[in-house]
Order: sequence, then structure tokens, then C-alpha cells
Amino acid sequence: MLSPRRLAATAAILGVLAAAALVVLVLTGLLTWGAAVASGAFAIALAALAVLVLSVRRVDGKAQRIDQRTKKHEAELAGNIAALKRIEARLDRLAEAVEQSATRREEDLGAILASLGEDRVNAMTRAREVEELREEVRALAKGHV
Repeated sequence: MLSPRRLAATAAILGVLAAAALVVLVLTGLLTWGAAVASGAFAIALAALAVLVLSVRRVDGKAQRIDQRTKKHEAELAGNIAALKRIEARLDRLAEAVEQSATRREEDLGAILASLGEDRVNAMTRAREVEELREEVRALAKGHV
């Protein structure tokens, strides 16, 4: 398809040639002034119609290209949305795993602290028993000596 500039240049040259041909026909007497004016008006109307048709075709072509680009971007967006949904689902699973791990860790720490508390209580009880045994041994030692 011709570019708009080449089309305009070609139409201008053809228009000048057609106008010159009409003037020559009128001057030679082969065509009346009224017929020449009517022919010129008809030629101008046809040229305007051709320009409109070509303009519409250009605009339609641009609209089709824009539509194709839009569909391409929509497809990319759909792919991105699907990927984001997969990532979001994976993040949800990871968050749940982290929460479960944190819960287990808290339970383990609670059990360890409880065990340490029991050990401390047991150690205190044993310390008392050892102290009582020492006192008994001292008392026995004093009684025998």
C-alpha cells in the first residue's frame, strides 16, 4: 500500500494532468464548459471518496494492530495472574507450615521448661534429703564420738 505522502503526490500529479486535459478539450471545442466543470467536480468527488476509503483502511489496520497487542497483553496478564495465584497458594501453605512449626516449637519449649522445672524441684528435694542425711550423719558422729 502506498504511503500517504506518495499517494497525495500521485493524486496531485494526476489531478493536474486531468485539469490540463479538460482545459485542452474545452479550448479545442470538443467539450463544453459545463461538461468540463461537471467532469472536474465528479473527479474531485471521486478523489475525496478515494482518500476517505484509504483513510478508513489505515485506521482499520491500526485498530486491528491495537486489538492484537491488547489481546497479547491480556494473555500475558492472564498468565501472570495464574502465576500469582500459584505463588499465593504456595505462600499460604508455607505460612501454615511456619505456624505449625511455631506451635510445635512452643510446645517443645513448654515441655523443656516444665522438665527443667521438675528437675529443679527434684534437685531441691534431693538437696534437702542430702542435707537431712548430712545432719543425721553429723548427729550420729557426735553421738558416737
